[in-house]
Amino acid sequence: MNLWRLPNITIAPEVVIPGTWITNTLLCTWITIICLAVILFFGMRRQDLVPRGMQNALEWVVEFLQNLVESVAGKEKGKKFFPLVFTFFIFIVLANLLDVIPGVDTIGTIHSEKAGAAITGPFLFGDASNQIIPWIRPATTDLNLTLAMALVSVVVTQIMGFSMLGFGEQISKYLNFRAIKEKGAMGFVDLLVGLLEIISEIGRLISFSFRLFGNIFAGSVLLAVFAYLLPVVANIVFIPFEIFVAVIQGFVFAFLTLLFMQVGTTSHAAHHDEGEHGIHHEYEGSAAAH
Repeated sequence: MNLWRLPNITIAPEVVIPGTWITNTLLCTWITIICLAVILFFGMRRQDLVPRGMQNALEWVVEFLQNLVESVAGKEKGKKFFPLVFTFFIFIVLANLLDVIPGVDTIGTIHSEKAGAAITGPFLFGDASNQIIPWIRPATTDLNLTLAMALVSVVVTQIMGFSMLGFGEQISKYLNFRAIKEKGAMGFVDLLVGLLEIISEIGRLISFSFRLFGNIFAGSVLLAVFAYLLPVVANIVFIPFEIFVAVIQGFVFAFLTLLFMQVGTTSHAAHHDEGEHGIHHEYEGSAAAH
């Protein structure tokens, strides 16, 4: 009999309550939402003029992200972009941080069908210890969740574009038939660029979802394996690194969403006019110098 075996790594989430659709990642998503609600409640209930404790930490995060959003998009657009950017950041960071809590991804029930008839040892120990179904698994290790957040990011960006630029200007980014009428044969180049923009939107869904999923899933596997091999070393070395990765991945997802919303709500005609305006001024400056 083996004392323990390395855990069986599965990409797909597993059902933790038989007969239901509740998976370990969905359960962790609910836990993340509850924790987030508790943190926001205790951080905002007093609202002292001189903040301290949880209120001080939350205000620092809000001010940091608000300044970042306004520096990229300006105050007017920043007010519209900030709620989504802040929500993505704080939710992803908290969901990622749950991975470093002891027992997450390592404690659960034995999958009796895969383990066979002889099941020895509870949870972490015995011949069947590699057939554990974790009760809780980090929410962002579920591709369904990361793909859903990527879809929200892309869809909201498009809605913002139609709202701020108008239907005609926004749709011309992707189907620029007007360029064929104005430029003739050269207009087909603009039409092709627009079609490539459609492909890039689909590529954004893939890159957004797989970047976050891949980084957090790999870190989760790393912690789970080393929790069995070298528990003390894992705590000292990998947990601080995973905390760093958790924050960075939340920031990257939120910041890229901000950048895409800024680009998606900027008129192509404005870029063209600014370019011509800059060239005109450069020409006038050169002529004056001569």
